[in-house]
Amino acid sequence: MSAIRVSGECADIVQEKCIACGQCVNECARGGITVRDDTPRVRELLRTHRHVVALLASEFIAALYPMTVVQTERSLEVMGFDSVETTLLGEELVAQAYEQLHAREGSVPSLRSTCPVAIDFVRKYHPAFVQALAPIVPPYVAQARLIRAVYPHEVAIVYVSPCYARKDEALDPSFDGAIDVAIDFTELKRLILEERPLVPGGSVTAPAPSRPGALKEISLTDGFPRQTLVSRDLTDASVHVVRGVREIDRLLTAIGAGEAGPLVIDMLNCEGCIDGPAVNPGLSLFAKRNVEAAARRSPGTTQVSTRAMLTMLPAVDLIRSFVAEPVSVPVPDDAAIDAVLAEGGFTRETALDCGACGWPTCRAHAAAIYNAESSWDLCLPLQRRLLREHAASLAETQTLDPATGLWNTRSFGDRLAVEIARLNRYGSPVCVALIDVDGLDAIRGANDGSEADEALRAIGGRFNACLRATDVLARWTGDRFAVALSGVNKTEAFAAAEKLREGVSAFAPAGDGSGYTQGVKATISIGVASAPRGAEARDVLESADAALLEAIRAGGDQVRLAPG
Repeated sequence: MSAIRVSGECADIVQEKCIACGQCVNECARGGITVRDDTPRVRELLRTHRHVVALLASEFIAALYPMTVVQTERSLEVMGFDSVETTLLGEELVAQAYEQLHAREGSVPSLRSTCPVAIDFVRKYHPAFVQALAPIVPPYVAQARLIRAVYPHEVAIVYVSPCYARKDEALDPSFDGAIDVAIDFTELKRLILEERPLVPGGSVTAPAPSRPGALKEISLTDGFPRQTLVSRDLTDASVHVVRGVREIDRLLTAIGAGEAGPLVIDMLNCEGCIDGPAVNPGLSLFAKRNVEAAARRSPGTTQVSTRAMLTMLPAVDLIRSFVAEPVSVPVPDDAAIDAVLAEGGFTRETALDCGACGWPTCRAHAAAIYNAESSWDLCLPLQRRLLREHAASLAETQTLDPATGLWNTRSFGDRLAVEIARLNRYGSPVCVALIDVDGLDAIRGANDGSEADEALRAIGGRFNACLRATDVLARWTGDRFAVALSGVNKTEAFAAAEKLREGVSAFAPAGDGSGYTQGVKATISIGVASAPRGAEARDVLESADAALLEAIRAGGDQVRLAPG
């Protein structure tokens, strides 16, 4: 049901699947997904000679906090609004209509919702239940129609919504233009901040309002009728309250399968509109509820009965209709799913189903990839595996040892193979010397290993000073070095090895940056082998390694020649 399509490094919205829940807007840390800006239309209305009414969703106290009710009304007056209304009476009107509907409940479930996200979800993803949607307008439309019936002159109405979905819903042709333009509370905040300089000192103050407030008697959350719950106890399964599209999906699926059968379903995407995406998203739901409760308890506020008020107000049309708009999503068969899984290096048996990609299973993610709604870039385990393979591939292409800066084992093997090929073709001699650092364990033990690499770098530098430019010096393995001596015979190679041994032994101990520590001195053991014609690189290395072992067993700090 995801409406986000991911392609490469970009994400976009699949409009035909989107239900405008707004979650992607608030969750995107980079602000890559934005909401249409309708404030220019508001400014245009305020420049006309029409009477412009600001219709605030009843959650405005929490949405505009820390502004007070008085500051809000004064700010809207400064902006050019002629009057300010809230949707409270609309909620009461709608709840009264639901009371009458629920009193006539039959055997078919009634889906009660004032939430455009929940309604669109049903229309797109459970179209069979569209006829069960309660045909009653949302509270802000009821309030707008009431305003137009009560005000003595033509008015323009700007509705300020707690969510983004109402911005489009308010323009539904079936509402007959009840709302001229809808903005959300984040847009209203921006408008107020832009107008603040018009007020002396940048603050908005005014005397306390004298008009009484309306006491909600009929409705609970977002127009749900209080009587529907009062007339039932907690064990009554005929009424079910559900929040969030995932839970709505589960419930409607269960009803369709005959596993559940509530007669009245109250469904919202959020925990009431006070939890809407445009209602002060920096505050927790609990903090917002506390803000509203504190405002209602403020002293000096007179409240009148809404039931009494509604009897004196003109009747307005509260009926609406719904049309199913099912989303057509191609469903890949098993062969297509298996092919997509194979692209990611998975099978049904090896699928991890970790959920890191945002889909519950690898199979569901494969279906999204098949429909071009995602890519394997979102699969964390796959990307980790590819990263490891890439790192291993890079390591294979390295030519230098990172600790000493000398040639590494791979590079030395390649160079030695070239020298052996030259020997076999032209008879040019080549010898190999394998070198082991005898005292490195003592250096490592004296310094907890902190100077071992420094010692190897220093010894490697000493070797370079004693060798010819044509000789190949490499870090072989661990504490060992290897030298390929081209164009020399065994005797000359032995002399070169002795020169290396004496050069290391002559190193001064301690404190000169050579890699030695106080009282600890390194020596080296060397095994030298000459490559016979027709030999392979592996044979020469094995001979040199055998000679090196003899030198180590003999006490170290000496050079041994391999036989032959």
